Amino acid sequence: MPDTPRHDPDLIPTHTTAAPSSIARWVARHHGLAVQECHLIRRGLNDNYALRSADGTRYVARLYSIRPRGGFNVDFEVALLAHLQARGVGVAAAVPAADGRAGVQLQFPEGQRALALFRHAEGEIPETLEDFELTGRTLAQIHGAARDYAGPPSRYTLDGHHLAGRTLGYLQVYPELGAQLFETYQRLVQRLLAELAAAEGGLTRVLCHGDTHGFNNHVGADSAGARKNVFFDFDDAGPGFLAYDLSVLPWSYLFRKSLKEPDDALRERWMHYLRGYRAGGGQVSERDLAALPLFLQLRHLWNLGEAAGRLHHWGTNSVPVDWLRKQVDVFKAWQGLDLRA
Repeated sequence: MPDTPRHDPDLIPTHTTAAPSSIARWVARHHGLAVQECHLIRRGLNDNYALRSADGTRYVARLYSIRPRGGFNVDFEVALLAHLQARGVGVAAAVPAADGRAGVQLQFPEGQRALALFRHAEGEIPETLEDFELTGRTLAQIHGAARDYAGPPSRYTLDGHHLAGRTLGYLQVYPELGAQLFETYQRLVQRLLAELAAAEGGLTRVLCHGDTHGFNNHVGADSAGARKNVFFDFDDAGPGFLAYDLSVLPWSYLFRKSLKEPDDALRERWMHYLRGYRAGGGQVSERDLAALPLFLQLRHLWNLGEAAGRLHHWGTNSVPVDWLRKQVDVFKAWQGLDLRA
C-alpha cells in the first residue's frame, strides 16, 4: 500500500487562506444561516468573504488575521456597532453567533483566529462631492453617538505608541534595512512623538473609526430614495484624536496618487468633507486643523508599519527598502501642508 501523505515537520504555516466552502460551513454551524453563496472578496489585513443566504440577504464574514500588535478586537467592535446602530447611525452592524457571542474562535495551523459576521453595506464608495459631504456628516454622527459608549473597551488606543512606536519596532527587525535608514526612521519617530506631546493637550479626542480612508463606507439610497451612508470595518477603532480620524481621508488620496501636496480635486473633496462633518454636529478647532500635517505623517507611519509587521504574511515586497527610503522625502513634504478650511 502507498505511504499515507504526511506534512513535512519543517513546514511552519504563517497564514492560511480558508476556502469559501469552509467559511460557508462555519457560518451555517455557528450562526444558523442557510448559506447559498460564498466567495472570497480579498485578503488583506483580514480575509473578507461575501455571503448570500437562502432568503437573499447579503453578509460579509471577516476572518481576522493574526496580528503582531495583539489580540482580536472583536468584542469591542461588535458592541460599538450595536451601540451606534441603536443611535440611528449608518453602520453595517454585526450578526452575533447563535449562542450570542460576538465572534467565534477557530483553530488554524498558525494559531487561533476569530470569525465574525456583518451585514452587507449596500451602495458604492463615495465619488461625488455630495458623497464626501455625506461621509463627513456620518463620521460626525459616529463621533457624537460614541460619546456615551460604555461597552467592552478597545484593545487599541490610537496614541503615539500605536501609530509610531510599534512601527519602529517592526522596522528594527526588518531584513536588509540598514543601520543608517533605521536611524533616519528613529529620528523621524522621535520628531513626530515630540510634536504630538507638544500639541496633544489642546486637541479634540474622540472614539475614532481609525480607517476612514473613503473605501470603508458606502453611499446609496434608502427605500424612499434618500441618500444614505453606511460605515463598516471598525476593527482599527479606538480612543484617539479627532485630527487623526479626519486626516485619514486626505492621506489616502495623497498616498494613492503619490502626491506630496494636495491637488485641486483633493482640496475640493476636503472642503465638502469638512463641511459635512460640521453639518453633522462635529466641531473642529483651529488646533485640530493645524495638527493635520502631523497626523498625516503618523497615519503614513502606521500604515507603513502594518505592512512591515506582516512580513511573515505579505513579504518584503509590500514595503521594499527602496520604497521605505523614498518615503523619507514624503514625510518632509507633508510637514508643511496646509489643510485648514
